Amino acid sequence: MSGRQLGGIFGILALLLAAWFFVRGRDGGDPADGLDLGAMVGGDVAYVLIDPPDAEPIELVRRSGGWTVNGYPALDSLVDATLARLDTLPPGRLIARNPASHERMGLTASAGVRVRVGPAGEPEADFLVGEAGIDGRFVRLPNADAAYVLPRAALDPLAAPEGSWRDFTVIRADTAALRRIVIRQGGETAAELSRAGGEGGGWSVYGAAADGAAADTAVMRVYLETLADLQATGFPADSFVFAANFDDPVGVVELYTGEDAVPGPETALLFSTGLDHPDVLVRRADDPIVYAIERPVANLLTSSAERLRGR
Repeated sequence: MSGRQLGGIFGILALLLAAWFFVRGRDGGDPADGLDLGAMVGGDVAYVLIDPPDAEPIELVRRSGGWTVNGYPALDSLVDATLARLDTLPPGRLIARNPASHERMGLTASAGVRVRVGPAGEPEADFLVGEAGIDGRFVRLPNADAAYVLPRAALDPLAAPEGSWRDFTVIRADTAALRRIVIRQGGETAAELSRAGGEGGGWSVYGAAADGAAADTAVMRVYLETLADLQATGFPADSFVFAANFDDPVGVVELYTGEDAVPGPETALLFSTGLDHPDVLVRRADDPIVYAIERPVANLLTSSAERLRGR
């Protein structure tokens, strides 16, 4: 074989190799036309680690009782919806290959949100989420130069703070099963509500010259609706949580479902105020998680007998 023939063969091989690198991307890992993030994420995810550039990492873990975020109950519907959107993402559109564009897109290692999906330590998907553009959010793989744009619906939650992942539900009481509600203020009984005739029966108020008086139906309707789905406004900082004295709460709401007197309530809400916090802090007696709720809502739940009785 002549030298010219060998040169031709090597030339062809060089062209094929160049074409292969073009398809794979300049670092050997970039898709040429689109980033199929959905295929990388998959549909059976039990662990997600979100590492923002200027905040503590956010760890989402699926357990038997649902998702947790950094050990706290997570909003299962948000986690499931986000993962479902990631799993069904269309391939991302290639928008840039020049590393000089990373800073503008928020895709530098110090600015992008690092997301790892899959088993801890061995993620199946590892990518950076950057700023939002007209067509979506920018994404790139950590060791690649190519940048892509993908729909925001799946990626926006990944750039949100930890609090947005948490479940804001303080309590969801089965109000149809309630038979008695005891409200205490400063350690003293402020009101006691008793339901007669089982589910659908009317409520009577006891305490403060309202012994056995019929409860105000409009007030009770709002009261029970609030207990049926009590949502927090947020989560207080640790300094407020440590300062709150739930051993001597300013208010207590005890919920009973049994017909007969029992040693303790089915559940109870404990309230704490006076901490220079704009809201009222509350937690369940059987759960250490502390929530913040609006003062008007807390005032309603800890109402006096006079406020609850019918006019």
